[in-house]
Amino acid sequence: MTGNIYDSPENYGLKVFAEVSNLALDYEFNIFVVWQDKDGNLFYAEDSGCSCPSPFEDIFEIEVLNTIIGADGLKAFFDALTSWGTANTEDTYGDPCTVDTTSVRRKVREYMTR
Repeated sequence: MTGNIYDSPENYGLKVFAEVSNLALDYEFNIFVVWQDKDGNLFYAEDSGCSCPSPFEDIFEIEVLNTIIGADGLKAFFDALTSWGTANTEDTYGDPCTVDTTSVRRKVREYMTR
């Protein structure tokens, strides 16, 4: 397959369902993404690094993503998203910043509990 799972999710039968990133970073990234496959299954992962590599550039297969299945999978997703959000409280220079994960949390919760 060409491209990684972030740049070309369609090559993996996926589309981006939701994502959040720390926009207060200069020359680096910290991103949390939820993808959806054609069957409606949700997968998620987080990645960070300097601006040289692309996000998720080393992920070339769905099997390495976390899957949200059932109540336990939803709880694990919420825990991971909370942990990610808690770790992203500073910008590049160490000044406080806020990363709002509410919309991602709400969108996944509503989808999984429909």
